[in-house]
Amino acid sequence: MASNKHRRYPVRTVRVLLRVFALLPLRVSRGCAAFVAFLAWRFKTRAARTTIQNIAHCYGHLTPDDQLKLARESLRHTASTVFEMPAVWTSSYARLSRWIKQVHGETLLKERIKNGSVLLILPHFGNWEVLTTYMHSIAKYSCMYSPRRLYELDELINQYRGRFGSEFLPLTKPGFRTLLGRIKAGGVVVVLPDQVPEGGQWVTSLFLGRPIKTGTFPHALLKRGDMKALTMVAVRCNGGFNVHLQDVDEEIYASEAEPSVKALDRAIERVVELDPAQYQWEYKRFRGSAEIYR
Repeated sequence: MASNKHRRYPVRTVRVLLRVFALLPLRVSRGCAAFVAFLAWRFKTRAARTTIQNIAHCYGHLTPDDQLKLARESLRHTASTVFEMPAVWTSSYARLSRWIKQVHGETLLKERIKNGSVLLILPHFGNWEVLTTYMHSIAKYSCMYSPRRLYELDELINQYRGRFGSEFLPLTKPGFRTLLGRIKAGGVVVVLPDQVPEGGQWVTSLFLGRPIKTGTFPHALLKRGDMKALTMVAVRCNGGFNVHLQDVDEEIYASEAEPSVKALDRAIERVVELDPAQYQWEYKRFRGSAEIYR
């Protein structure tokens, strides 16, 4: 019995901490994030170094000072996502819905949902977690994820993320079969497309003019059913977020992986153009494609 209590204790602590930090007003959370980002920059953490390297690689046309300014802003936005998370996961729908200030492209989304299955592409931009709140009034969705090693924490996070009715399926064969069933039934599927791919499920594409390895999972889903793709992001603004939905080039529906993936990366580029500082440059996204990480 004692071992079970000890095993559950960290999860209870996480639950309490999330609810405490969720009480902070949004402006205070973002102020805390700015301070943490300052420390990360001051002590040149791994996140700060990777951000600088990625931005120098993609924005060589900027002056060194402008590159550093963009890198610092990126760290602030990434830290803001972390400090906004407790409220996004635990606050009421009434509170969170007030954070959604404007929506661009909602008519397109509703038309696509009405006509069949939809693949929503969510790059690591702005605060992608808050989009669960926005989708609550539109449609439920399914999303696959890699299970975490700590089962209790995995269960807790999925409980918070799915509290408005969305479904999170483990990246396993049964989970994939369930996802295919949702697609055939005309459901909405969400993917985060810009994580570093593992194994051999990738092709070489271009991102901001630079070669990059991009996973083929979105392409594989599009081949499985009659789906239409859109990008969706929550852009951070004063007092909340603006949601942007954008169409994707027709090449994303190509039967071959390479043109499909290149269209996917062009769609992500258009998202980044909304505000380059809000893209999460802290990933070693060019690993295996460029020797820029030291």
